[in-house]
Amino acid sequence: MVTSANISRTNNFDFVRLIAAISVMFSHQFALHGLPEPLVLHYQTLGGYAVMVFFAISGYLITASWKSDPHLIRFAMRRLLRIWPGMACTVLFCGLLLGPIVTEMPLGTYLSDSMTHRFFGTAIFMVSPFLPGVFPHSPLAYIPNGVLWTIPIELRCYGYLAILGMLGVVRYRWLLLALLAGISLWYYGIHGAEAVFQANHTHIFEVEYATFFFSGSCLYLFRDAWMSHGRKLVASLIVIAAGMLAYAMGHLLVAAFIVTPFLVLAIGTESFPVLHRFGRFGDLSYGVYIYAFPVQQTVIWLTPQLNVWQHLAMAVPPTFILAWLSWHLVENRALMLKPRRRKAAGVDASDSPA
Repeated sequence: MVTSANISRTNNFDFVRLIAAISVMFSHQFALHGLPEPLVLHYQTLGGYAVMVFFAISGYLITASWKSDPHLIRFAMRRLLRIWPGMACTVLFCGLLLGPIVTEMPLGTYLSDSMTHRFFGTAIFMVSPFLPGVFPHSPLAYIPNGVLWTIPIELRCYGYLAILGMLGVVRYRWLLLALLAGISLWYYGIHGAEAVFQANHTHIFEVEYATFFFSGSCLYLFRDAWMSHGRKLVASLIVIAAGMLAYAMGHLLVAAFIVTPFLVLAIGTESFPVLHRFGRFGDLSYGVYIYAFPVQQTVIWLTPQLNVWQHLAMAVPPTFILAWLSWHLVENRALMLKPRRRKAAGVDASDSPA
């Protein structure tokens, strides 16, 4: 059985998260051309589905971190040091470097505009995605970075977990599972998330992503019931069958909720040849996630005559360069400051970037 003390970088999580980050990038490339994004099970874009994957992994790993050291201050410091430095740097990159270069406004007007000032509030999780005069002809005009809105939701999920941990709920896994079941029943059933989406194409992302996050939490707490290879295979078949039943009944979003967290974590906790070594150059997934969008906007701005595939090919190299720099110059250095107990938990090095 895998415990929080021996979750290590020899699993597939780095690979799965990188694929999820690339999926977000791929999906947004279509949106930035004014084209429909690829859909997963009708109710989510490929990018939105990839964020669900991030939340499921995050719930698993962050719960492991809390269980290994249920100390509120240390937990909060670890979470902030994982998320905030990279986010703050991309906000500064967009607002102080990219924005002045691409804006159609005079520099002084750009810097003094209230929209610019509000944008910098994103660095303290008060997300305002717009910058004045930036990419005005884009289908997503004035938005230099359209992914940062998910990060405060991730942070609040950490907060919800910490509150439940302080209340003692996390110690009783059946109680946490009951809370998850209640929230899921309300959102997917009573609220009718699918019907609401069909009516006005909206999600309550705070609740939806939280159901994936706490599915990951419960899967960590119940890992003794499914982690062995034999049980994992049987559980995967059961989950797939339940998902197919939901799909056949027309509940595609419910199918995604049933299938995704378990299968993602079943794959992530394995150690496949080659795939388990994807983190040897650093955990690039967070950097890809937070830098792809501004790179894509800039590439389209520089070469508007090219098509969606050419723009995507051009955007990939600079995105990965920025992600590599972000990991080695910012994120990893910040992780070295994380407070640790005398018996440090190996899970911290694997925390989710989303």
